[in-house]
Amino acid sequence: MKARSAIRLGAVGLATLVLGAPAILVGLAVPGRRRKGKIFRWVSKTYARILLPLFGVTVETRGLHRVDPAARYVFLSNHASHVDSLALARSIPHPLHFVFKKELSKIPVFGWVLLSLGQVMVDRKNAVQSRAALAAAATALEGNNSILIYGEGTRSRDGKLQPLKKGAFHIALQAGLPIVPVRVSGSHEVLPSGSLDVRPGHVVVELFDPIPTAGRAEADLPDLMARVRDALLS
Repeated sequence: MKARSAIRLGAVGLATLVLGAPAILVGLAVPGRRRKGKIFRWVSKTYARILLPLFGVTVETRGLHRVDPAARYVFLSNHASHVDSLALARSIPHPLHFVFKKELSKIPVFGWVLLSLGQVMVDRKNAVQSRAALAAAATALEGNNSILIYGEGTRSRDGKLQPLKKGAFHIALQAGLPIVPVRVSGSHEVLPSGSLDVRPGHVVVELFDPIPTAGRAEADLPDLMARVRDALLS
């Protein structure tokens, strides 16, 4: 079991290096968030297509018919496992700008890919910086480039949906972007919080109907949050 885990982790490191090193160079050379987003889409989907089968994880995507491939959105997902990001990258067709915590930027190659390809870094200890980074990213989106954010702000330890944070909703309101609730199921069973032992399994990514924010105000936050939570719990 330990030997198999070591081989898998070695494969993750190799895939990260082989894909990440050139991606960093390209990201540093290519200007514009839109271009960077399209490059990151290819990198993240390729990364997911390599690693998910390696770990014996299959992904089923539902609800793609509910979103317009040419439109911009704030995709708001639950978060129960490290596998979530791979499953989401595999499932969502839009060029995504993942919102990620500052600590990830310190991981060699992996973190540098995020920084060089226009992903959105936030400092969870600095609410002002986080909101400014999110606002700048959302208002600068072009084409179908979209934001992906974990609505709970961190991974759930027990796999159950935690209270949603307001940040994503503030940004969607400011940018006038629809919010697409995204539910990831089965990932906690594949890789629970606190574990590095990935178990073979099946993950389902389901997209729900976009929730418009145009014309809505801060006073509508409770209603928007309730609608997203109801979708994720349905």
